Formats: sequence, C-alpha cells, structure tokens
Amino acid sequence: WILFESGFSLLVMESVLSEYTAVETAFSSFINTLTHIQDVAQHKWTQFKRQRSKLEFNMAQHTKSTTGSKKISLDVGGTTFNTTAETLLKQEDSFFWGMLRSGNWEPDKDSGQYFIDRSPHMFGVILDYLRD
Repeated sequence: WILFESGFSLLVMESVLSEYTAVETAFSSFINTLTHIQDVAQHKWTQFKRQRSKLEFNMAQHTKSTTGSKKISLDVGGTTFNTTAETLLKQEDSFFWGMLRSGNWEPDKDSGQYFIDRSPHMFGVILDYLRD
C-alpha cells in the first residue's frame, strides 16, 4: 500500500509540476505580450506628443498672424465693421475665437474682409461688448 501511495503521489506531483510548467510558460508569454504592448503604446505616445507639439507650434504661428493690433475688416450682412483681432479674441471659446484660431476662416480675396452672414443691426452692440 505504501508503494502504491508513493507511486501515486509521484504521479500526482509530476502532473502538478507539469501544470506549473504550463502556467509558467503561459505567464511568460503573457508578460512578453504586455511588454510588446507597452513598447507599442510608448511609441504611439511619442508620436502623439510630437504631433501635438507641431499643432501647438502651428497654432502659435497662426495666432501671431491673427492677434494683436492687426486690423480686421468684417462684412456683416453688407455693412463693414472694422476692429482688431485682439478685440475679437477677447472672449475665449466664442465664435470669433474659434474661427480665427482654426485657420479655416479666411478673408475674401477681393475685399480683404471676413464675411459674416448675419444681420448687421445688433452687430455693433456685440462689437462694443467685446471692446469693453
């Protein structure tokens, strides 16, 4: 009986050892996969930071060209209003702030005015608000 028990125990131990080896192999593979994912993520993060820096640089360059005392002429529903980029950029997250900072709003090639398709009736009040 003792021989049978130790033989049985030896078989059980070999089986458990085999299972431990399989788990160790799987865990090692998992760690290698995580290391690879970390490397890829680090590379993507570096690319993201580089792209963000380029975008910030381009925005800064655009801001330099659309801020300060640069005179801006607006055609609001057929009426001309003159102001500065500084005035239009006073309210962050406003229509003007978004349009001027986006770089997508360009003045008309012929008149040099920025066109706004709205009634000019209350626009002077809005402009005075931004000036104060």
